[in-house]
Amino acid sequence: MAPPVPQAPEQGPKAGAVVRRTDLDWVRVGAFGLLILYHVGLVYSPYDWHIRSAHIFDGMRQLLLITQPWRLTLLFLISGAALGFVSTGRTALSVLRTRAARLVPPLVFGVVVLVPIQAWIEARDKGSWSAGYWAWMIQQFSPEQMADGLPVNHLWFVVYICAYTLVAIPLLAWPSLTRALADGLERALRGWGLLICPALYLIAARVWLYYFEGITNNLVDDWYNHAQSLAAFLFGFLLARREAVWDGFERLRWPALVVAAGALALALVQAVHPGGGAFHEVPRNAVFALDQWATIVAILGFARRWLRGPQTPLLRYLNDAVFPCYLAHQTVLVVAVWLIRPARLPAAAEIASLVAITFAVSLLIYEAVRRAPLIRPLWGLKPLPRPA
Repeated sequence: MAPPVPQAPEQGPKAGAVVRRTDLDWVRVGAFGLLILYHVGLVYSPYDWHIRSAHIFDGMRQLLLITQPWRLTLLFLISGAALGFVSTGRTALSVLRTRAARLVPPLVFGVVVLVPIQAWIEARDKGSWSAGYWAWMIQQFSPEQMADGLPVNHLWFVVYICAYTLVAIPLLAWPSLTRALADGLERALRGWGLLICPALYLIAARVWLYYFEGITNNLVDDWYNHAQSLAAFLFGFLLARREAVWDGFERLRWPALVVAAGALALALVQAVHPGGGAFHEVPRNAVFALDQWATIVAILGFARRWLRGPQTPLLRYLNDAVFPCYLAHQTVLVVAVWLIRPARLPAAAEIASLVAITFAVSLLIYEAVRRAPLIRPLWGLKPLPRPA
């Protein structure tokens, strides 16, 4: 997940002091909450997810479309901005060490401990494996299986953040190049350019790369995903401290909201209309990308308008909890579906139970690990400060 969004220089009489970008922190927390709801929705969708309920609703396609275009792109943008903030005044090697210490241990821990539970339940549920869990672990980590690659499931996002960080950090060694890139972007995004230019780029990527390549969530051949996600990450990284750009988000919040609402309405019509995929899906993909960027502009604009302010104890708690909860939530959800489904609860009761269990157990895991100094780094938490 995106690391907490740290500091921006305070303007005015206290110039040089640092304050938190609490607007981006709130957006990050909210996007993660939507991620849990999205994954619960996949349990009830016609899509082939890891495990599904006995209750399947075709209308879930349309419900998922409300957040599907923009949620992850927004998180990549915030992740890039976070890296831009923490990199200021530091060497590339120092930033690399800090990011590696924060991201690599949770990724390894998740792949070895958290993801195999999901993969075993999925294999049992779909009939491709009938033996026990430890036999599955031996098979998963055999030389033959490891040569073919290990599943990372929802941790693909962490893999991509690690890769994109390696792309961005070398720019710290060439500050003149970084400044020139940021200056050029800022000029291109003045006025309505902030709404129009990225939208045109995302439309081109969706119409071309997505149509021919799709999304794989496999780092080596996920060209459309890189076109949108790496671009969003570098956008945030380069423009993190360009206040004129963030002011632009705030100015364009209402026009962006109108465009996003119209694009979403049209996308929902296209999703159910028999001709929605006509003309090689160009209209549908263009509307998808337009909704994607317009919604991001609206969210960041309204957040900058209404969510800036001092960091509250609640926000501080949620910021710290997001990464551990992200690591845990999908494993918790898959196990919960596996255990609850045989009870054949009514759909409403089952959905409410899965939402409550996923949020509650993920937070309980966070409460446990944050008190355990030895395992905090495995869950993406900083080590506890040493006593004086």
